[in-house]
Amino acid sequence: MVPQARVTLISTPAFYGITNVIYEVTCTYNVAAPLFKLSPELRLQIYTHLLTFPTPIHLRQHVPGTPHTALLRTNRQIHHEAQAVLYDTNTISLSRNDFCLLTDPALQTPVEGLQVRHLRFTSFGESLACNVLAERCAVCKDDARGLLEALGGMPVLRRVTIDYSTQIASFMRFRQLAAEEGGSRKGLTVTCISVGVYRVHGAGFDQVDFTFSHRPLASIWPDLATLSYSLLSEEEQETVLARLRTQDPDTPDKLWLLLWAAQHGRLSDVLGEQVAGAWVDESSDALAGMNEQQRDAAMHGFTVMLQTFLKAHTAVQCRRVLGLLRDSVGM
Repeated sequence: MVPQARVTLISTPAFYGITNVIYEVTCTYNVAAPLFKLSPELRLQIYTHLLTFPTPIHLRQHVPGTPHTALLRTNRQIHHEAQAVLYDTNTISLSRNDFCLLTDPALQTPVEGLQVRHLRFTSFGESLACNVLAERCAVCKDDARGLLEALGGMPVLRRVTIDYSTQIASFMRFRQLAAEEGGSRKGLTVTCISVGVYRVHGAGFDQVDFTFSHRPLASIWPDLATLSYSLLSEEEQETVLARLRTQDPDTPDKLWLLLWAAQHGRLSDVLGEQVAGAWVDESSDALAGMNEQQRDAAMHGFTVMLQTFLKAHTAVQCRRVLGLLRDSVGM
């Protein structure tokens, strides 16, 4: 049997400006579809209510907390209308494996390239298939030519975010190739715009918000940088750190050691004189006065230094060193 839509009228305070009316759509069998008696505008509002999720969704997995994706299996017309809403309002989560030319399509996330608007790549790593081969496909090669071509062929794509935190070397190689003559794609530039965040320009992506990010670094650094300039007590600072540890158990303590050392003139004790020279004060007039190329070089060097520090130290070590530094200044 083919499931069809059952529409139930429920009392509710308000929904999309329609007072005291909401339609709950569930899946049933051998039931007519009164949903089609509604106007197309109201149907789209219902689809949006049921199929918009607060976090990126994995299309090959069940979306936590809702059975509403069953709506897409009701009939062809509802599938056509609702799928467009699903792709328009949500960020789709996938990996390079889902575009790999050598991976069995049955193992890839089905992405409707003509409709998808927002993509988040959970990693920049090569596919499992190309990982075991001497010659990787165009999607998985260092220059990612095949991946860029696939993304460039999505006509309504507006945002792409790629987390490179577990494949730092691969991303740095990609950035290097993009900067070289005859690199991955003519006109492509990859610019560091803030700590752990790189923006892609050119090669057909000027209308797309296309960024690579070291997700733990990029998400936690802004809060900690603000905290370092605050007048909060040590106890209040610890409350903020505890909240940030719920996002990542290690990164907050590592970065906080560096920020505290920078604020108290002890950065060279933690990093050494040579490495400490790469430190960038994002609020400084010097940075604001740089041109785009100079700022890119400064922020890139700063990001590389932070990434190296995160990889080389543990949170326990950093908490211990911070305690010793505080004792040495009488705090």
